[in-house]
Amino acid sequence: MQQVLATPTSPEASSILNRFINNSQTEIEELEKTFTNIFPLDESPSGLQARKLATDPQHCKGYVLKPQREGGGNNTYRTAIPPFLKSLPETHWKSYILMEIITPPPVHNIILRNGVLEQGGVICELGIYGTCLWDQETKEVLHNEEAGYLLRTKGDKSEEGGVAAGFGSMDSCQLV
Repeated sequence: MQQVLATPTSPEASSILNRFINNSQTEIEELEKTFTNIFPLDESPSGLQARKLATDPQHCKGYVLKPQREGGGNNTYRTAIPPFLKSLPETHWKSYILMEIITPPPVHNIILRNGVLEQGGVICELGIYGTCLWDQETKEVLHNEEAGYLLRTKGDKSEEGGVAAGFGSMDSCQLV
């Protein structure tokens, strides 16, 4: 769902957000500006645009190539993307997404990772999860609500962030 919501649309295509929220077009466009672009690597117009970005040695520097699975540790970053894609048959490319790299500001903190306290620069990633159920024929949304969150923290020098792969740590937040 994240990919569907964050794939850039063309000016002639309406946003998929129109199916889920009843706001003005201006408000939807403002919300979309907060998204990090995520492209499929298929044969769609967005996918073809992503293939050009991913295979260009200069443009790929701002992206991460991710397999469509969870767990971390399997991503390909920046200038390593073109040679990695070249090593795969193009028929396999559609099982990946191309995402703009998010560069949050680092903060100084202490984290517990693999039973060891580590001190230094860290960055956090907050994932908000939701559940949505709709009728594919009528497009009626039957259920749509927030279902929790996951806050991950990792060292600011690490590109990977998967908790299960040992790169990040589970965290909790306190709103003040």
